[in-house]
Amino acid sequence: MAAADLDMANKIRHEGFHQSQVMHTLEHLTDNIGPRLTASPQMVKANHWTLKQLQDWGLKNGQLHPFEFGRGWSSESASITLAGPRQQSLHGIPVAWTPGTNGVVNGEVMMFDVNTVADLAQYAGKLKGKILLMGEDLKIEPPKTVIFERLSAKTLGDLKDYEPGARASYQSFMTNALRDSRMQSYKFNKALSAFLEKEQVAGVIYRSSRQGGLVRVFGKSHKQGETFPVPAIIIEQEDYSLLTRMLDRKEQPKLDLDIKARFHDDDMKSYNTIAEIPGTDKNAEVVMVGGHLDSWHASDGAVDNGAGVAVAMEAVRILSKLNVKPKRTIRIALWSGEEQGLYGSRAYVDEFFATRPEPKDPAEKALPRYLWSSPGWPIQPKAAYDKLSVYFNMDNGSGRFRGIYTEGNIAAKPMLSDWFGPYGDLSTGTISPLSTGGTDHESFDDVGLPGFQFIQDPLDYSTRLHHTHIDSIDHVIEDDLKQASVIMAGFLFEAAMADKKLPRKPMPTAPSEVQQQRLDLETEKERRTRELEGKKALETKVVY
Repeated sequence: MAAADLDMANKIRHEGFHQSQVMHTLEHLTDNIGPRLTASPQMVKANHWTLKQLQDWGLKNGQLHPFEFGRGWSSESASITLAGPRQQSLHGIPVAWTPGTNGVVNGEVMMFDVNTVADLAQYAGKLKGKILLMGEDLKIEPPKTVIFERLSAKTLGDLKDYEPGARASYQSFMTNALRDSRMQSYKFNKALSAFLEKEQVAGVIYRSSRQGGLVRVFGKSHKQGETFPVPAIIIEQEDYSLLTRMLDRKEQPKLDLDIKARFHDDDMKSYNTIAEIPGTDKNAEVVMVGGHLDSWHASDGAVDNGAGVAVAMEAVRILSKLNVKPKRTIRIALWSGEEQGLYGSRAYVDEFFATRPEPKDPAEKALPRYLWSSPGWPIQPKAAYDKLSVYFNMDNGSGRFRGIYTEGNIAAKPMLSDWFGPYGDLSTGTISPLSTGGTDHESFDDVGLPGFQFIQDPLDYSTRLHHTHIDSIDHVIEDDLKQASVIMAGFLFEAAMADKKLPRKPMPTAPSEVQQQRLDLETEKERRTRELEGKKALETKVVY
């Protein structure tokens, strides 16, 4: 195996540290464009700006890759005010893909703690004009986590340790318990939407999942025909608690709610930004890098995932500026629809690399993809499947690179370790066999293609910034982004020039009956553990 190109590493380091444009790129995405909710006007603007910027840097074959998504949505402003028994301005952000109020709406607050379809009947005829608190308040506990963190030597060492055979990845398999749970939730939410519309509810209020004044946002369905019918807003835990205490004391709170929001239905597609540095080999293989360009609407999306986009763009800018002539094509993909379920990267993989059979039952096929009884077997490779060497992803905040997860692909460790060599003063180069999920490399790994996510310092990504209204460029550390950009550029160059493609895991296959039983058992154990701990749900994104 050839050693890393040290002369090129020096050139990459000089360009990445002394001529960096990574913060300029991120500043434009955040301060100039702002929030980039999938299919929103700002996301469209981000698509066109990133495409032009990549082309201006000399990348070729630029395009906006379309995929089916649904309705666009944006909100101009929102206010929520306690109008009685006293006056106070509260802090809230609308739920994405919910309607505006068409002016100020005034209503009495009412608790609405419903968990099943059967529970709805008790509220029939009682909700007209009401503003509903969606569930009982929870006691605010003192925080038990470190807000800002760099990974310690012990933590990095732990990430390298594992028991052989204990890290088999079953992330593509649907357990019976998980599907049943998701199906129940899907049916309940459909019934809830119809009920709230019939009862002429004025608005609903959700409690933020974060304390300390942080508003963590989410969205309802973006599919046409499934729009949530009632204006909805998420407010601070502390404001929510105030309203519940008033209700407990029989002090009827009244609220003024004013949400300006609109839907954008002129184009039901969304788009990935694609561009590349063409390879010199005939029928060149491909090395890919990416991150998701979309964000939530609460903030400018600087760490989730403007940072990953800026680093990916900076990495290819560095290589283009150095006029590299790679054997393999180096392709950048800036995905859309990641926050709603990896829509953009899954569509790209489906179109160019591999597909799975869809359900034959029309009723099941009409359901959202996450409710299908399986992801579909067998995987059906396409012409480009064998041409992809590797996909590198960044989407765990803005912290510096400390190593990389191999997703159980142990055979890739020697090459990855070698590529960290020229950057040993910048990163420990920890190679972890573990899998990490919740972002776009999964779309590749799920069909047996090498897709990797870097180990990053957590900073305050998961404790304060993730999907909240303070995810701004103020929380980004410039030196961390420069370090990540240099290492990313180095990895892209080495992967593009390597004698061989990265080794692959065996093609995923349907679980055996024994595997499925094991998965169902593990899922049941996890459910019981969560009940004992008083948790209501699993986090969908793994952040170390």
